[in-house]
Amino acid sequence: MTTDPRAGADLTDDALQDEIELVGDLVVAASASEDPLTEDEIDRALGIERGRDGSTEAPQGTSHPHRAGKRLNA
Repeated sequence: MTTDPRAGADLTDDALQDEIELVGDLVVAASASEDPLTEDEIDRALGIERGRDGSTEAPQGTSHPHRAGKRLNA
């Protein structure tokens, strides 16, 4: 048992939480498909939008293409 007053303080890691949610999104998408996911299906599951030149971009107002349209209350 610890007597450290900081014990139990906020131990969240937002980047790790985002990665866990992305993996979960991929698992759900893969489970719903009878075939392997195409690159486009993976992009949709991750919330990535592809430009005409094939580059990935985040929709306006978001900083990370993977988190576009994802829930913000983890």
